[in-house]
Amino acid sequence: MGRDNVSSAGMERDLVILGERLRERMLPFGWFERLSSDSVRFVTDHAGSVPLYYAQEHNQVLAGKTPLEVFQQMPQGTLDTVSVADFLLNGTVCYPYTLFKGIYVAPPGAVTDVTPLEVKSTTYYRPKEQESNEPLAYWGAQLRARVQQALLAGLEGKTNIKVLFSGGEDSRAIVSLLPKGLECELVTFADSYNREVRLASHAARALDRHISFIQRPHGFYRENVRSRVRAIGGGFDIRHTHVWGRLAEPLKDAGVVFGGYAADTLFKSAWMGNVEKNIKKIGPERLNPIGMGQPTGIKIASAQDWLDPGVSAAVDARRLAHHERIQEFRPKSAGNWHTLWPLGSQRVAYAHYLAIRLACPEVVEPFLAPQVYELAARMPDEFRVDRKAFRAAFASPMGKAGWLLTSSGRIPRLGGYVGHWVQLGTVISRALGDRATSVSARMRGRMPINQGAWSNEHDVYRDDLSEALSESQLEGVRVLMNGILTAEEANEFFKPCGGAVPDLVRNRVVQVAYLVGD
Repeated sequence: MGRDNVSSAGMERDLVILGERLRERMLPFGWFERLSSDSVRFVTDHAGSVPLYYAQEHNQVLAGKTPLEVFQQMPQGTLDTVSVADFLLNGTVCYPYTLFKGIYVAPPGAVTDVTPLEVKSTTYYRPKEQESNEPLAYWGAQLRARVQQALLAGLEGKTNIKVLFSGGEDSRAIVSLLPKGLECELVTFADSYNREVRLASHAARALDRHISFIQRPHGFYRENVRSRVRAIGGGFDIRHTHVWGRLAEPLKDAGVVFGGYAADTLFKSAWMGNVEKNIKKIGPERLNPIGMGQPTGIKIASAQDWLDPGVSAAVDARRLAHHERIQEFRPKSAGNWHTLWPLGSQRVAYAHYLAIRLACPEVVEPFLAPQVYELAARMPDEFRVDRKAFRAAFASPMGKAGWLLTSSGRIPRLGGYVGHWVQLGTVISRALGDRATSVSARMRGRMPINQGAWSNEHDVYRDDLSEALSESQLEGVRVLMNGILTAEEANEFFKPCGGAVPDLVRNRVVQVAYLVGD
């Protein structure tokens, strides 16, 4: 039966049925399809973890998997100055906007039909705040079960299985739930065979798994910036593309690649604004009963003296509107969820996940799975604090690996005062040891070995814009920044001293220039 012959009531009923089916799906999803020459349907999962984009342009609907893909379909697309300022400051663009005028993110947890004149969205899921009296054991059991269900769904029919294994407690949790006897390869990346890699190797042995170490080449984070920017497609800081190019080659033959991305985002306190630590860290973190009202992880644009006041006010207005939208379904915890909904367009480090998806035939991040995200939305904040639910879920499956130190100095199975003091003592002793080793290396004319996951090359640096950009790109940036910065800062921005604008902003300016320039 043709679409024109279906009644409005019938179409709505069909969408409700579709939504019910989508609510039960186990793995992240997102797609769009053309219903007719002038209508496109977008289907997104609970978290919007697979971002999709659209524009209504000249009596047609443009669609794509990245903002850049939609922009390239426009005869004369332009950058959105407010969005660019937001990106320069926060590393993301506030939902539902993108870096480009007229290009928007498809709503999460919804089936959205877009025509040249209308956007009609049928929402089947919102991460609503809920009161619960369920005990810690319930949340731990639910988290373990749902992550394992996502793992098993991702494993179905797959061979040559690989896991991104930093050796931290998130990746240990994932590996601990894989079926015993399943052949898989753990893969870890670092700049050298340092402490990070040694700890990952110890954890892999405790989990009875084989691990491969891939050394990141010198200068990795400053290579292929333009190709990374254009592949990711705009709106995400590509400094977080940790696996790219030749580094990704060993993953391309995998039947499926698993990771532990977003565990700390959804089930720990890393992005919670209502968590307090005692003075001088004399005890573990605790929940602030008063809560918090401001968005977590977002900078206030009007507090930046280098931004034009009109532009900064517009950035803050968009962020406030997003915050108020979340307050409608999360009145107490809207601030904590500012960057969690939709997850696929608001997380500053999301370029990592998008880059892995581009590099590998299939990627499954179990903590992004719809049913796991739904659990995170229901779980009270008190069980995120001190990783209570996470420890309850994975301490037992980890076995011996749960008692081994991580690169953060934490023992996964320990919490409370004991866990806190173990971590604090480990961090202090390592810092003293690393400092002594560094001094010794420099005295012998050698470069100190970085002991973490990445070296200082991952940090911000002072871009020489005249070298990084072509003449036309540089001129475009001049025009753009004249509309974003104060008059004084715009005058200083292109001078060697650079004015008061942070180097991180300069890094992101180059990324924006690569999107629209030659």
